[in-house]
Amino acid sequence: MSNNAVATVSTVDALIGAYRSHVLGRALPTPFLVHFYSHNPEIVVQVGGGLDPVTKLGNLLLWACTLTEITATWKHTTDGWLHISVTGRTSGGTKLEVYGGSEFTDCLGLVPLAAGESENVSLDELYTLAGLLREAQQEASQRREAA
Repeated sequence: MSNNAVATVSTVDALIGAYRSHVLGRALPTPFLVHFYSHNPEIVVQVGGGLDPVTKLGNLLLWACTLTEITATWKHTTDGWLHISVTGRTSGGTKLEVYGGSEFTDCLGLVPLAAGESENVSLDELYTLAGLLREAQQEASQRREAA
């Protein structure tokens, strides 16, 4: 086995250990996908949450709250999606990105981005979006029940 292969296996093993340490004892939502990148040591988690954009955003925020040194972006893709990505570090210092997305129309006009644009955002802005979408969801449910 070459030195490069040994280094790659060792890096992946360290990333898996960092992931285990990070999730151990935490009640985090089950991810849809987890990727381990050895070339630029990083863990990337895609949140689950079914088709409900409020649940997906909530799951993303739960993961984000476990990280330090956080940066977040949202992007209106050219194919009509809102892609949200939060990058930070675990308590052990490992870089971890968590991301998710929904159809841009699910944002109800609350995200001021043209197609192809992206913007850095704070977790507070993501929390606010989740709250406003939840309120709209509840109002729509009440209207259906009243009809």
